[in-house]
Amino acid sequence: MRNVLLSALVCIFICTSCRESVTETKSYNQGINIIPMPNMMTTTEGQFKLTNKTVLYAQDAEAKTVAEFFAAKLRTSTGYSLPVNTASASQGGINLSINPGLATNDEGYTLEVTPEVIYVQGKTARGLFYGMQSLMQLFPAEVESPVKVNGIAWTAPAVTIKDEPRFAYRGIMLDPCRHFMPVEYVKKYLDVIALFKINTMHWHLTDDQGWRIEIKKYPKLTEIGSKRIEGEGYEYGGYYTQEEIKEVVAYAAERFIDVIPEIEVPGHEMAAIAAYPELSCKGEPVTPRIVWGVEDIVLCAGKDEVFDFFENVIEEVVQLFPSQYFHIGGDECPKRSWEKCPLCQKRIREEGLKADKHHTAEERLQSYFVQRIEKIVNKHGKKNDWLV
Repeated sequence: MRNVLLSALVCIFICTSCRESVTETKSYNQGINIIPMPNMMTTTEGQFKLTNKTVLYAQDAEAKTVAEFFAAKLRTSTGYSLPVNTASASQGGINLSINPGLATNDEGYTLEVTPEVIYVQGKTARGLFYGMQSLMQLFPAEVESPVKVNGIAWTAPAVTIKDEPRFAYRGIMLDPCRHFMPVEYVKKYLDVIALFKINTMHWHLTDDQGWRIEIKKYPKLTEIGSKRIEGEGYEYGGYYTQEEIKEVVAYAAERFIDVIPEIEVPGHEMAAIAAYPELSCKGEPVTPRIVWGVEDIVLCAGKDEVFDFFENVIEEVVQLFPSQYFHIGGDECPKRSWEKCPLCQKRIREEGLKADKHHTAEERLQSYFVQRIEKIVNKHGKKNDWLV
């Protein structure tokens, strides 16, 4: 009787285990859906099954950093605590390596998935990261879940891929000036663009509707310029401290994303003028703009203190962003206030800015303004990116 009871308990345990391992293939997980589509890909028979016994093998320190990044992601969604090993690779593992001699551009990679083993090789650490992103897209979409998902067969189809990005600059802009986005949202945004191998985030930090970055020398920029009273009567605002900026930039760097800051001049600065009215031609009190469109009140091009102000702003901002680029806007600057401003007209005369059949003197003044700010940016070893 005791043996019969024991056998029954074993059967119950086995059946329960079977029920827990039953998986359902969702329609969106059918086929191969890597975005962007790889340059070259061939499919073969079989699939690799990820289990809690899978090991990631990294061939050097840079590869290990990439391996640990993805081991953490896999632990979140699968619940598997996959070790990262620097020993020789073996069957059943995911092998990551960097090969400077790989026949691709610097962001290229190769990926080979077999039923027994996976090989991911990048020309650089960045290329290896992109190879791993493609591998992640071969697994069921639930692999990106922020919580553990049960009942999923963590398998990847057998493929051979050789890929490299067509464009060196693959960017997207985030504008928190009209609608503020907290740090946690920005991080989620970075996770998504990293998944699709985008390598640059342009962070639009100042505009008529809000100043979103802390500048220690000018606290009113955030005390006043980061807030606006909406038409319904409630206060809307938000800004990033310099420590939060550093946190986001570091988070982006872990995902091989460069962050380019934008401090807009000479237009789109109503929020800064609200904080420091003397930056405008008339110096009259104003508030951050609550509607979209182009604002007529702009920075005064005739006051040297305006250039001193933004030199100080730029000096603080460049310390937070290692990117080689610094965006200074330069577009959509109405000239109405400049046409009536004695100081701006004096600047036009002193600089010899003359109208012709293509441009007014005030349009020449806009170029003068942007080029003067450009020299400040260049002084800090940055390249500017501006429109006129």
